[in-house]
Amino acid sequence: MENLTIAVSAVIPFLIFLVIGYAGRKSGIVREKFLRELNSVNFKCFFPFVMFNNLYKMEFDSLAHGTYIVFAVAATVILLLVSWITVPVIVKEDRRRSVVIQAIYRSNAVLFAIPLAGSVCGEAGMEKASLLTAFIIPLYNISAVILLEYYRGGKVSVKSMGMNILKNPIIKGAIAGFLFAVSPLEMPDFLGEPITQLAGMATPLALFVLGGTLHFSHLRKNLACLAAGSALKLAVVPGVIIAAMHRMGFDGAELFAVFCMFATPVATASYPMAQSMGADGDLAGEFVVVTTAASIFTLFLWILFLKNTGMV
Repeated sequence: MENLTIAVSAVIPFLIFLVIGYAGRKSGIVREKFLRELNSVNFKCFFPFVMFNNLYKMEFDSLAHGTYIVFAVAATVILLLVSWITVPVIVKEDRRRSVVIQAIYRSNAVLFAIPLAGSVCGEAGMEKASLLTAFIIPLYNISAVILLEYYRGGKVSVKSMGMNILKNPIIKGAIAGFLFAVSPLEMPDFLGEPITQLAGMATPLALFVLGGTLHFSHLRKNLACLAAGSALKLAVVPGVIIAAMHRMGFDGAELFAVFCMFATPVATASYPMAQSMGADGDLAGEFVVVTTAASIFTLFLWILFLKNTGMV
C-alpha cells in the first residue's frame, strides 16, 4: 500500500494539470490557438532554465563512484540506436517516426525519477538519481534535437544540423548551466531564486497546454501506436534494464535510480519540442498522457517486484 501511495503521489499532480488544461479549453476560458502559441513560448523561454538549473547544481565530486551512470548513459545510447533502426521499418511517416523513437527512450526523469528514488531509497536514492539526471537530461535533449532535425528536413548536412542544435533553446540552457557549474563564480540568490522559479514553471505549463490541446478522438486514431509504444516504454525496456543491472551486480539505490530513468513516463518536454520542430506534436502529447496515466499501475507493480525480490 505504501508503494502504491508513492507511485500515485508522483503521478496525480501531472493528471491535475492535464485536466485543468482540458477543462479550460472545453469551457472556453482559453482557445487552442493561444495554447499552441503558449507552448512555443514555454519551449523557448522556460525549458532552457530547467536545463540551466540541472547542470548548474551538479555535484562533480560525486562522480568517483559513478559506474551506474556509465551503464545508464550506455544503455540510453543503445536503446536510441536500436529504436532508430527498427521504428522506421514499422512507422512510415517521418513526422511520427521521431515521436515514437522519443517515446521509447526518453523519460520524464526530473519530475518522476528523483522523487520516486527519494521515496523508495531515501537520501541515497535521491542523490544518485539527481546526479544521474545531470547526465541523462542533456543526452535526452541533444539526441532529441538531432532526431527531430533529421526527420524534419530529410537529409541535412552535419554542419547545418550542428548549427540548428546549437540554436536550440534547451541546448543553450544546458551550455550556460555547464559553464556556470565549472566556473568559480557563485550564483547570487537574487538571480538563483528567479531562475529556479522560472524552471519550475516549465513542466506545469507544458502539461496545462497539453491538456488543453488534447483531443480524445486522436487517441482512438493512434491507439495501436500508443499501445505498442507505451508497452515498450513502461514494461519491456524496464524489464531488460533490471535484468542487465542485476546480472552485472548492481542493486539498491543505484539500480533503482537507473530503473527510474527508463520506467517513468515519456518526457513532458518531448511534446513542446515535437510541436515546435515540425514533428507530430499531437502524437507526442498523447504519448505523454497515456504513459503518465498508465505509469500509476506499472510503477506500482515494478516497485512491488523490486521490493519483494530484494533488489531494492
